[in-house]
Amino acid sequence: MAYSLQHIDRLRLRHLRLLALIDQYGSLRGVGNILNLTQPAVSQMVKDLEYAFGTELVTRSVRGVALTEAGRLALQRARSGLATFDHLVKELQTDQPMILRVGTNPALTFQLIPDALRQLHLGGKQVRFRFLTGIVSDMMQALWDGELDCYVGRVDWDRLPHQMASALRHVPLARTDLVLACSTSHPLAARGPVSVDELVKWPWVLPDDESNNRVALEAGLRNHGIAAPQPIAEIAADPNALMIFARQLEALTCVPQMALARQIEVGEMCALDVPDLVLPPIQIGFVTLAEHVDMPPLVALREALILGVTTS
Repeated sequence: MAYSLQHIDRLRLRHLRLLALIDQYGSLRGVGNILNLTQPAVSQMVKDLEYAFGTELVTRSVRGVALTEAGRLALQRARSGLATFDHLVKELQTDQPMILRVGTNPALTFQLIPDALRQLHLGGKQVRFRFLTGIVSDMMQALWDGELDCYVGRVDWDRLPHQMASALRHVPLARTDLVLACSTSHPLAARGPVSVDELVKWPWVLPDDESNNRVALEAGLRNHGIAAPQPIAEIAADPNALMIFARQLEALTCVPQMALARQIEVGEMCALDVPDLVLPPIQIGFVTLAEHVDMPPLVALREALILGVTTS
């Protein structure tokens, strides 16, 4: 079945919302009740979609209806588009500049993101921002679902579904090391090089066990035959809180160098020199959906981030 531009031009937003309702209710009659349409009318909407896209989107059985694999892909892309459309509708109700929805990792809010916003402000760019911070997997899903316009942070490409990865556009920005840190009053702070064996003798505060940084640290220790430390406190996706706890509890922690730099400048934290422990660097990038890559506010933010990296 070939796709039809004529049928695509006839589609309405409710055709795209139809896929979500079918996925939720599994019944054309149930969907009809929600849309206040007869079952034949809902069936015709399904046919309209299938004719437009040139493929079967819904399967029927005695148990009801379900989305095919192609239908689930169409649903995912429809959700992204509908979320963007709903955001646009809200923006058009105000006289304020548009809001750019940006996902990021907390470590980047220490310097990289504020520096970019300063560049935009000095350049007279009239854009407002709404930031959402969290772990990589949550940010990527929010971008995929259309809840974000872009994401700035690390990307675990090996963990992304192929369909998601192929729909994204990525611009590398910077690399930052993953380092071990402690307060300047910690006994190890005044030492020179520290051996890996000494690390386990001290209390730790760490990200939760699903964090990439925690996984990298534990893998590095295991490569030396050392069991992963049992932290006295775990804090998800917040390097600032990790450093505060490390200072107050005289504990060791593991954070990106980018997040630690300011604490080193003010003399509150220091990075430990552990020559035998090699941790993988973190690649920071700018990511958006392919169809949004040329959106002017996104281009401006991307350029400001690149400028901030090259001048820092």
